[in-house]
Amino acid sequence: MADVRGCLFPDDLFYDAELNLWLKPVDDQTWEVGITEFGGALVGDIYMFNPKPNNRDLEVDEPFALIEVAKTIITVRTPFASIVTAANEPVQERPIKINRAPLESWLVHLKAIDSDEARQSLLPGHSIEARALELMDLNRFTSLEEFQKTKGNS
Repeated sequence: MADVRGCLFPDDLFYDAELNLWLKPVDDQTWEVGITEFGGALVGDIYMFNPKPNNRDLEVDEPFALIEVAKTIITVRTPFASIVTAANEPVQERPIKINRAPLESWLVHLKAIDSDEARQSLLPGHSIEARALELMDLNRFTSLEEFQKTKGNS
């Protein structure tokens, strides 16, 4: 498991290119999707989680959910063409769970339209450290603890 500046990135998960989302294979086509500690720190406290309805077809980079943070609504986008097959109702009811336990608080299940293409679009956990450092430097993210204290205003 990589620990990059206080953010955990388990090796058994996959990640989108911006390292905002973690993805865990459920079966050959279906992925459980959540927000990484890094992604959660960047957006701050999550007050609302509103996923697309089940069986909704999504193109690459199309939103599968909306989250509300502070006074902003952010779209959460799929890294591959997929179909929403499930949403985590307890997280919908209490979205703060995402911030408190991001690696345990999955958002949705996405069924990949093309399994091989989906896997190729993701970064395996064992290979994200250089990308994580690059993105953290771009966001002036020196450590999770420091970033949370200053809310990113360093």
